[in-house]
Formats: sequence, structure tokens, C-alpha cells
Amino acid sequence: MDTVLIETKLRSPSLRRAIVSRPRLVGVLATSDAPMGVVVAPPGFGKTTLLVQWQASEERPFAWLSLDDSDNDPIAFWSCLVASIARVVPDFASTVVPALSSVGGLALDAVVAQILNELDALDQQIVVVLDDYHRITSRECHDTVAVLMERQPSTMQLIISTRSDPPLPLARWRANGRLTELRATDLGFTDTEAAEALNRAWGLDLTAESIAVLHERTEGWPAGLYLASLSLRGASDPAAFVADFGGATRLVIDYLMEVVLEQQSDELRNFLMETSVLEGLCGSLCDAVTGRADSASVLAQLEHENLFLLALDDRREWFRYHHLFAQALNEELGRRYSERRPVLHRRAGAWFEARGDVDQAIRHAFAGGDLDTAATLVATHWIAAVNLGRLATMCGWFETFPRPIVEADARLLLVEAWISGLQGDAEGGLRAVSAARRVGYEGELPDGSGTVEESATLIRATFAWSDVGAMLSAARSAHTRERERESTWQALTALDLGWALVLAGESEQAREPLMEAVTLASRSEQWVAAGDARALLAEVSVAAGELGPAEAWIRDALGLATRYGFADLPQVGFYHLMAGTIHARRGDHEEANRLISVGLQQMRGSWEPLHVAQALLSLASVRHALGAPGEARPMIDEARSLIDACHDPGILRERLQQAARALVPAYRRADQDTRLTERELDVLRVLAAGSTEREAAATLFVSHSTIHSHAKSIYVKLGCSSRDQAVARARELGLIT
Repeated sequence: MDTVLIETKLRSPSLRRAIVSRPRLVGVLATSDAPMGVVVAPPGFGKTTLLVQWQASEERPFAWLSLDDSDNDPIAFWSCLVASIARVVPDFASTVVPALSSVGGLALDAVVAQILNELDALDQQIVVVLDDYHRITSRECHDTVAVLMERQPSTMQLIISTRSDPPLPLARWRANGRLTELRATDLGFTDTEAAEALNRAWGLDLTAESIAVLHERTEGWPAGLYLASLSLRGASDPAAFVADFGGATRLVIDYLMEVVLEQQSDELRNFLMETSVLEGLCGSLCDAVTGRADSASVLAQLEHENLFLLALDDRREWFRYHHLFAQALNEELGRRYSERRPVLHRRAGAWFEARGDVDQAIRHAFAGGDLDTAATLVATHWIAAVNLGRLATMCGWFETFPRPIVEADARLLLVEAWISGLQGDAEGGLRAVSAARRVGYEGELPDGSGTVEESATLIRATFAWSDVGAMLSAARSAHTRERERESTWQALTALDLGWALVLAGESEQAREPLMEAVTLASRSEQWVAAGDARALLAEVSVAAGELGPAEAWIRDALGLATRYGFADLPQVGFYHLMAGTIHARRGDHEEANRLISVGLQQMRGSWEPLHVAQALLSLASVRHALGAPGEARPMIDEARSLIDACHDPGILRERLQQAARALVPAYRRADQDTRLTERELDVLRVLAAGSTEREAAATLFVSHSTIHSHAKSIYVKLGCSSRDQAVARARELGLIT
């Protein structure tokens, strides 16, 4: 989003000159010792204005965040919240900012915990305001806000302003006395406030009787009274005007809006309706949308006339309409000139794109029904969104596109493949790559990844997706190509090649591309890739018996993860695995057990199954060394199930057999030899393939009784009572695969 617009989200709106003072409500907020507060009311009840008045009366600094639809990405939400706090607490969460741009939501809980710790360490009291919280619909955002409120530091008071109750445990906080609440019944004007507003603040001269009628008809609704005041400016008979309108709130606003708009010139009325498609207004943006050249002066005039316009910055360059007014204007635009709306959105999108604000450009492209432009923008700029950790935003874009549009566009399908890979969805990634190849695209893709085939190869090189052979083949091809053209993808493809070679068991060959990845990734500040390459070089060094260099590499990798805020990403679990492996090689099995357990937990459920299997095998070996073979056996079983599900597990198949054989002594009994004869092994292999004893006899050209005799001997030696148990035990022992 444009940095100027972001800045306006972090400031409270300026108070209009003609404002009604609300001391009774400010007093409720100012005297409350509850750590949380909610201001809940429909549009037009003055929620934001009340909070700005309270802010003006307080000595405590206010961190203000005006929320909008783009904040439904939890990374965007927390990035903006941290930035708002940093405006009043210099250097706040400086270590968290890089973490928010790296985690992609995968380690968000850990980052939120870090933010809470920094809030708890403040040496001052602050108020944090989340305005327009009803714009948040993301479950993940709500969950993290609930964590913030549950563990709220004593240094902070949190206030939420919203049109309806948010999906947060308000009832529990209310019961615990931790919640201050103001609602529509509290925010409505009293008789006295209505009189002050109409006659003093808004410059009318109404009788007490007329004020009473307006107050009754609007039920004290501040926006309704304000609209009435605007309508009365041009009324020749105020008393008759007051007597004429009535009914439900919706009818009141429809009637009053019609009167207010009809009082404006055609030129100004068109300006109001056409700019209602914008969330933020400035002179040059309004000029681009309306085709005028004097929008800045029009905005200044509107603010001077108090026509539902709020200033968003101290320079009074950016404004927004009151939400209620904007909604009514937009509805009127649709009624009168519905064909204009797509054109207006396209103009706005072009203005934002020219300024580099891709989020807003895409939003207006969607709103204007220009799906081709939206697709081009997404396909061109998705990498920047990934680098900022905005996976939820990207998923939102894809939910907005009609599915047939995505399926017919190779550019979007390839972006979808990247998203699937980053989220650990191998099936979705492979399907999207296959569909993109089938659809095709002429020429180079707009993200700089090359042709469809070259981009597909790059994706396949980056994710193992349970097929090491396919990954290695793609990585070799992608690495060669990116080296030749020295592109921004070069560091990634060097890392991909090194990783694929390690998985294939070619550790020494992996050293050169991994060293290249370290250099290129560090030079281009791709810190996650730089950390991954170092962790893999630690594994290469361990394989070569070089424990000293291995320790140095893994120390550097973990240092980068901490310094640049990605220590809680799933692949950093691999860093802990390697640190534990080094300790195991040095004979420190207790520390190895701790580190590998941490790494395994971090990798589970959201990373490549092959690496989880590797961690399980390493942990099984350590548990065995600690004298706990019973704990090791289930780990071998789980690793086997993961490896067996892979099309090509690379070196992991061999490591599985080695780990299983290492456990053989633990199964041996003093009075019984478990060693099977070669013939018994032949019989067991055939039975393991699913054959019955009679089918095994036919396969091995012996009698059924001979097979039966061998089977009984196998069961006795392995301590089993059935074929399935014997096959499972033999696999545990590495006797068969």
C-alpha cells in the first residue's frame, strides 16, 4: 500500500471545527480502569469522533490504527499495529518487523508473543485504538487479537471501535470486570446534546419544539441530526421541514440524503458520487478519477462546509468521507450512473498502479470488473507479496477470481502452484503446474521466471514433493539456466540444487552449489535462503566427518534466523535437527535428544514429509543410544510410513534400513536366534507382497506344506503370531523393505 495512505491509517482523524463535545462519554472512558474497551454502534453514532475527543483529553499517548479490508491478512494487520505503536514508542518492536515480513503467517503466534513481551517491557502507559474493527473478517486475525486481549500487558489499554460485536470472548471479559462498553444507547444524543449540536455547533436557530421532534424522529442518532441540519440550511420554512419527515432510520437517511444532494450543484453532486468509490481522497487521485483539475480545492471546500469529510493527516492533503455518507453516495451513484462505476474504478486502479500501490490497484481492478488487469497485476507482483509474508492476501486474491478465470490463465496457475508449495500442499502444487503446462502462455511470464515450462521447472526444483529424482532433475536444469542469465532467481536455484543433491545422498557434490547459495543469498539479503544453505552445509560437513565446520555453519544459520526474525519457520526445525545430530556425533545424546525433539516438533505438519522422516530416524537413533529402544521403534514405524508414501525418497530409504538394522540387537532374546535363513527371507518377501501361502508356494516352486513350515519358523524367530506381525517386525529390523 502507498506509504502516505499507510501513514493516514496510523493517525486519528482530525476533529472538525463544528463538533459536539461529549464530556459524559469521555468521562466514562477516562475513568475506567478496565484494560479493554469496546465502542459498539451502527454507522453515524460518532464512535471515532468520541475516541478522538478522549485522545485530546489524555496525557497517555494513543497508538491509532484505522482498519480496512486489506488488514484481513494477519501479517498486514500486525505490521500496521506494530507501526502504529512505533509512532508513539520509538524503536518499538524493531526486532519484530523483519519477522513479520518473513514468517508468512506460519510462525505468527511466536511473533505475537514477542510483541506482547515488548509491550510488557514498556516504561510508559499507552492506549491502543483499533478503529473500524468490523472490517476484520479473518478468523486468524480475530484469534490473534484474542491472544492479545487474554495476555494483555499492564502497560496497555486496548479499545476496539466497531459496528457490531466482534467474534471475541467479550462475555468472559465482561464477567471478569475487564471490559468497558459503550453502545448505541449510550452514544445517542440526549435532548441537551441535540440542542447544542443543532443550534450552537451547526449554526441553526431552531425552536425547542422543532429540536424535540428531530430528536424523537432520529432517536438521538447523531448522523441523522447532522443530515437534518444540512437539509435545513436551504429550507425556507424550517418548522414545516421538520414536521414533514419521519419513520424508520433507513427512511430518514434516504430522505435526508436526497435533500442534501439536491442542494448541491450538478458539478459538486457528480464529484461526490464519483469519488465515493475511493476509501481515501487526495487532490491528484480525485483528479484522475473525475477528470477534473481542481479536486484539491473542492476537497478544501467540502471540509470547510463540514460535509461529512474527515481529514486524515495534519497537512490536510488526505481525507475520507464518513462511512455512512460514502455508502449513501455510492448507492446513489449506482442508481443514477451505474455504468460509470467500472470506469471510475479503472481510473483509480491506474493511479495507484503508477504510484506502485499494487494492493489498491488490484482492489480497484476487482471492483471495476477488470479481471484481466487484476490477473496481470497479481502475476507480475506476487513475489513482493510473498517477500512481505502476505500469503493470506494472495489467497484472498485467488478467492476473488472466478475459478474458470484461474483455470484458463497459466500465469495465475503458476502463482497458485507457488502458494500451494509454500503452504505445504504438494497435491495442489502439482495440479496447478500440470494445468499451467496444459493451458500455456506465449512468451515470458511477467514475474521474470521465464516461459511456462521454465517457471514450472523452477517450481519443481524448489519443492521436493516426495520425489527427490524429479526435484534433482529440475534443480539441475533451473540452476544452469539462472546461472547463464544471472537473474534474481539464481540464489534460490543454487539452494534448490544443493538441497536436492543432499536428499539424493550426493552430499559432497552439494557443497559447491550450497556455497554459491550462501554468497548470492547473503548479497541479495535473502536471509531465509542464506540460513537454509548454511544448515545444509552443516549436514554436508557432518557427512564428511567435519564436526568443527558443521558447528560453525549451524551456529551461523541459527544466528540469521534469530537476527532476521524467521526462527519459528518450519524449516528452522531442520537447523535444530542438524545441531542435535552434531551433538549425537560427539556423544552428547541428552542434548541431541532435546534439540532433535524441538526440531521435529517444529517441522511436523507443515513441511516436506521427507525431512520429518529424517528427523524421526535421527531421534530414533538417539533414543536407542539412550537405552530406550521401545521409544525408538514407533519413530521408525512413522518414518517408514512417510518414506513408503514417497515416489522417490532418495537417500532416506537407505537411512531407514540402517536405522532399523541398528535396532536389531534390541529385539534379540538370549534363548532365541532371530536370524532368518535366506530361504525364510525369500518366503517372507513373497508373503509381504500380499501373496497367500499357496500363492507363495507356486511362486517359489515348492509345496504348500514347505511354505507353511517356513512361515511357522519365521513367526517363532520373530516372536509373532501372524503374517502381518511378522512382516511389520521384519521391516522394523531392516530384514526386508
